[in-house]
Amino acid sequence: MTEHYEQVQRKALFIVPPTGKYIREDRCQTPIKEMKTIALRPPVDLMYTAAAAEARGTECRLIDFPAEELTWQDLERVLVEFRPDVLILSITTPSLSEDVHAAELAKQLVPGVFVVAKGAHFLYLDKDAMEHYLALSAVVRGEYEYSIAEICEGKMPLAEILGLTYRDADGQIIRNESRPFITDLDALPFPARHLAKNALYTRPDTGEMQTTIVTNRGCPFSCIFCLSNEVSGKVNRMRSPENVVAEIEECVVKHGIRSFLFRSDLFTQNHDWVKKLCALIIEKNLNIEWAANSRVDTLSPDILEAMKKAGCWVLAFGIETADPEMLKHINKRATVEQARVALKMTRAAGIRTSIYLLIGLPWDTPKTIDTSVRFAIETMPDYVEIFYPYPFLGTALHRIAVENKLLDPNTIPRSAYAHPAMPAISMTIEELADYRRKSLRRIYLRPRYIMHILLSCRSFKELARYISVGMATLRQLMRKNSEQG
Repeated sequence: MTEHYEQVQRKALFIVPPTGKYIREDRCQTPIKEMKTIALRPPVDLMYTAAAAEARGTECRLIDFPAEELTWQDLERVLVEFRPDVLILSITTPSLSEDVHAAELAKQLVPGVFVVAKGAHFLYLDKDAMEHYLALSAVVRGEYEYSIAEICEGKMPLAEILGLTYRDADGQIIRNESRPFITDLDALPFPARHLAKNALYTRPDTGEMQTTIVTNRGCPFSCIFCLSNEVSGKVNRMRSPENVVAEIEECVVKHGIRSFLFRSDLFTQNHDWVKKLCALIIEKNLNIEWAANSRVDTLSPDILEAMKKAGCWVLAFGIETADPEMLKHINKRATVEQARVALKMTRAAGIRTSIYLLIGLPWDTPKTIDTSVRFAIETMPDYVEIFYPYPFLGTALHRIAVENKLLDPNTIPRSAYAHPAMPAISMTIEELADYRRKSLRRIYLRPRYIMHILLSCRSFKELARYISVGMATLRQLMRKNSEQG
């Protein structure tokens, strides 16, 4: 444990454990198996952290076991061959109990290895996790790049590393002070994409190689189900447009990547920033395409025009619900009419639209769900995804779910996003599961929608991919959704 840590640690293994394909971005922990519009993303959090560790002289290796279709036996082989001083795990709350098996294997095969895990789960349940999973040497709370880089370097005493909860030499669990949010995001080294197999991560529509660019962290809004405030804070911290474009150039030149997902808690809040970023992309003649997200109340025709010219091909909106009372319940601070206007405006700019809807909120009824589905049918966005909200500890949703006896406060639900983690006040888990399947069928199996998607294809390759994905979706939607987790 601590004795081994105090040696200079030069080898670090960063892994996504072989426990399933999830979006492991802390505030977003989506299993993608049954998602219709979400493709597997590169583990950019681990790539950022590995880059910070490399900058301090650590030899790093990064493996995304689910993406590479690797097994627990493969992990055993890697541990024995590489023999890391530090093992870093990227976990999600739903998969935690399985993810930590990697720590147990490491302790068995590499005596003295220091195992640290990162994930939003540890913001509140750090001590709980350390008590339950004895193979963990430490967990990181909050932003992780510098904390894990300091662990890997091996020069700073554990007691001085901010944001760390660890086991000391006597086995006592110590919780250090929290690490402040990083104010200068430009100071972070670019993600270590040279350590990843970038070809494994592709656009869902064309199959082209795609990577994630983190442009902003933080959101001033406080939707009751979202972890953004806890993970990244309430201040929208933006990288400079120059820094973002420099990373894009590196991706294009060094890795041949020209498709991007701009990951941001709120991309379109600062219009001057967005316009400058778009202008630089055009000035550099990068010839890229990218996706981003937006609230429905932070858009204008001129900002959309700039985004389109700079290569934005799709914009995603968290509509959540089309019921006005439900919008108030979840503290969305947006209206249904604003959503309609935003979708119409985006479409007019030539940018495709994607919307996310939630069903299974505590106050949901068949009527509120039907209202949201009818909104999707009437506005006809290009892509629709329906999620179940997950009651993460630290969110108002978790508190409300416990207060209404929808959730045992000591239970961590395994079901997530594609399956309900809890019932609603007036709907059972079984009813909610059935409604998601029926709702997706109503949206996706309409002849008008199918024709719209087919006519929007820009190449035979894209058309073939849509047909393939469409057939798989059809088989899934026609099958009874019996899995409840």
